[in-house]
Amino acid sequence: MEERLKDIQNSLIKACHCWASGKGFDPQKAQELRRKAILLNHRHYLDGLPLYRKIARDEGCHKDSDFQTIKEKMMLSTDIFKSYEQSWLDDNNYDRMNEWLSSVFHKKADIDTAGINTIDGWIARLEEAGIRISYSSGTSGTFSFVPRDKEDWELSRKANIAYLAPLLINLITDKETGNHLLTAFANLMPMSGLLKMTNKKMLPGYDAAFLGFKSGRMGNQALIEEFAPLFNDHYCLYDIEISGSALRCLRRGASTEKERKLVAALKDKITGQREENYLRLIDKIEKSTGKGQKIFIFGAPYQFKELCEILTVDNRKLDLKEKSIALLGGGWKSFDGEAVSRDILVEMIGETLNIKPEMVLEGYSMTETSALTLRCSYGRFHIPPIVVPLIFDAALKPIEGDDIKGAFGFMDALATSHPGFLISNDYVHMVSSQCQCGLCGPAILEIGRMPGSEVKGCGGIMGSFSA
Repeated sequence: MEERLKDIQNSLIKACHCWASGKGFDPQKAQELRRKAILLNHRHYLDGLPLYRKIARDEGCHKDSDFQTIKEKMMLSTDIFKSYEQSWLDDNNYDRMNEWLSSVFHKKADIDTAGINTIDGWIARLEEAGIRISYSSGTSGTFSFVPRDKEDWELSRKANIAYLAPLLINLITDKETGNHLLTAFANLMPMSGLLKMTNKKMLPGYDAAFLGFKSGRMGNQALIEEFAPLFNDHYCLYDIEISGSALRCLRRGASTEKERKLVAALKDKITGQREENYLRLIDKIEKSTGKGQKIFIFGAPYQFKELCEILTVDNRKLDLKEKSIALLGGGWKSFDGEAVSRDILVEMIGETLNIKPEMVLEGYSMTETSALTLRCSYGRFHIPPIVVPLIFDAALKPIEGDDIKGAFGFMDALATSHPGFLISNDYVHMVSSQCQCGLCGPAILEIGRMPGSEVKGCGGIMGSFSA
C-alpha cells in the first residue's frame, strides 16, 4: 500500500504543476487521485496512529469506511498537536512528550531523552532520528508541534515548488521565456528530476531578504529555510536562531533566572537592536541592487510595515529593480491587537521599496498543512489540488456549496506521517469557480479567526516583542 500511495501522491504533484501552468490539468482525474490518497491514508492512520485509531473506534469507522464517512466523522481539530500537558515541558519530562508525540506520528518516537532540558534540544534529538518538528504558537504560548518524517517533508517541498514555480515564472518573465521555462520544468518530471532541480539556483537573478531569523522551526522560519537555496544569495533580518524555549518563556513567563536571561537576550536582539537590524538588512539590499540583482523579500506584514517605517524615518528609499517581489505571510494582526491595512501597506511598499502592487504577493498556509497558497491579483487564495478544502458550520458539520463561509478544514493528500484530516480555527469565505486569473477550483476570499480563538501566526509572534 505504501508504494501505491507514493505513486498517487507523485501523480498529484504533477497534476499541481499542470494546474498552475494551465497546461493539461484534468480536474476530475485530480479529484480521483485525491480521494484514493485519502482512503489509503485513512487506512495508514488506523494502522500507525494510536489517537486516530481510538477516535475511529469511538465513531464506528473502519478500514473500509468511504470518503463521505471519513469527511463527516474523522475530521480532527488542529488542537490535537497541542494536546500534551504543559507540565511535561515545565518539568522537562521529554519521555512523556515522546509518548504523546507517538500518538500523533505514524512511528514510535523512541529517542533517548538523557540530557535534554529544552524544547530545542528535544526537537534537535528528534531530527537526528528522522522526525522533523515544525511548531506554531498563539497568545497562550502553547505550542502546536507537528511531526513529519523525511519522506513527507520532501513531498511537501516538491509539491510547493511544482505549483509555485509556474506561478512565479508568469510574474517574473515575459510570456515566451516563461513558456520555455515551463516546458523545461515539465520535462524534469517525474519527481527524481524535480528533486534535483530544487537543489539548484532556480532564481539566480534574485537575492532574497528574509524578515526573520537565520534558523528555527517556527512558522515562516520553515519556509525561509526551504526558499533560501533557490536564490543567488540571501540574508536575514536577525542573524541568530529563534529559540523555541525563549518564545515559550516570552508568552508564558520566565520562572528561572536562566529563562529570564534567555528572554532578555532575545528581546534585546529584537527590540533593543531593532533599528540596527533593519539598517543592516537595508544596506545588504542596496548592495545586491547595486550588483544588478532583483530582490525577493519575504516576511510578515508587521515586519514589512517596520521596514518601510525605518526607511521613512531615515529619509531613505530603495529603488529596487523591476520585477522585484514582496511576499507577505503570517497574518495581518499582531498579539497586541494592531491590525495592518493591506491597501496602506501595499502603498508603503511601493513608495519606499519601488515594488509595484502586482508584485506584492501574499501567501496563506499553516504549520499543519503541506500547501502554501498564493493570493492572485483578483484577491483569491487558490487552493492547489493536493488538498480537499472543507467548510464547517458552528456544529462542525461540513457545508456544501460554491460560495460558503465557516471554519476552514482540509484533507491533505500528502500528509502520511501525521493526521491530515483537520479542522482549523480559521474562519474563511470560500468560493469555487473559474477565476479571471486563469486558475480553476476552490479559492479563499477572506480569512479570519473563529470567535474565541487566540491570535496566531508569525506576525503576532514578532509583534509580541514590543507588546
